[in-house]
Amino acid sequence: METESKSVIDFLKKDFWHYLNQGGVHPSQLSSPQLSLAPGGHSNTNHVEKSLVGQMSRAERATYLAVTIMMSIKDCSDLEYGGKHRSILEAYYIHKLDNRATAIRVGLTDRQYRSAKKAALQEFIERYEFWREKRDCPELPVLYYPKCRKKGAKTS
Repeated sequence: METESKSVIDFLKKDFWHYLNQGGVHPSQLSSPQLSLAPGGHSNTNHVEKSLVGQMSRAERATYLAVTIMMSIKDCSDLEYGGKHRSILEAYYIHKLDNRATAIRVGLTDRQYRSAKKAALQEFIERYEFWREKRDCPELPVLYYPKCRKKGAKTS
């Protein structure tokens, strides 16, 4: 079975919300104490959770996938000097602020923000891929950062 490939931007704008809705998870649960985003145990693997993955109902599996995606966002760095990746992802893709409002919220100039947003998406892809494999979620698509075409480039 070949895994689907998808643009990280399309995934976060559309598919992310589909998984949240299908799993009955609300974005406000990202910071909620009742939703544990970190697996237990010193090895970063929850063995009880791992043994139950194959026995989940469709609804439970949808919730599991939604939490896996949210874990990927929450796992992104949010350093003052490193672009505030998690804050950018949360403001733009969860709170649905536009680029200008997100830049203001995270305290970056437009130029800094453009660079930081690209870096945030690239870091998200790495975190997502880690959690996708760690939590055994092969049905989640492989993500890529889309290449931008140069303005004025001819198409055939």
